[in-house]
Amino acid sequence: MAHGKKKAKIHPSFEKRVQDLKEKAQKTAQFFRTLSDFSPWNVPEQVQDILDVAALHKGCFERDDVNQEYCQSVLTGDVKSSGTVGDLIALNWQADFISSEERAFRTRHASYTRCKAMAHGRLNKHGNDKSVFLFLKEGAQSIIDAGATGGS
Repeated sequence: MAHGKKKAKIHPSFEKRVQDLKEKAQKTAQFFRTLSDFSPWNVPEQVQDILDVAALHKGCFERDDVNQEYCQSVLTGDVKSSGTVGDLIALNWQADFISSEERAFRTRHASYTRCKAMAHGRLNKHGNDKSVFLFLKEGAQSIIDAGATGGS
């Protein structure tokens, strides 16, 4: 028996992004078949100015409607009036997809200076004495040592 009532839907913002990506994939595939023109640039039609970093999300990466429904349908706190687990998964899926695409787009089209600034902090930490790479190495060694003592 399911709890709650189905409330989620496929949001227009998500549907537009999926459709746009599908169409761009078809155009790019056609380009590779013929090599007759320049490779299409994968930029959503809604992006007016790629250099307007603060407004890149407007029109194409907005997910306020999905987040709003998530809050109202899933996080109401009342089991009888809340949505279903399927609502939770579907709404998270849509919001996460749009936000992941936005992050990838912003990174792909970031300036050289912005990319270097973002990389500096990450690489600075990766190169220090508490690096994630050392953590991975120590974890692997720990597993080897545990296996040797367990007789397996």
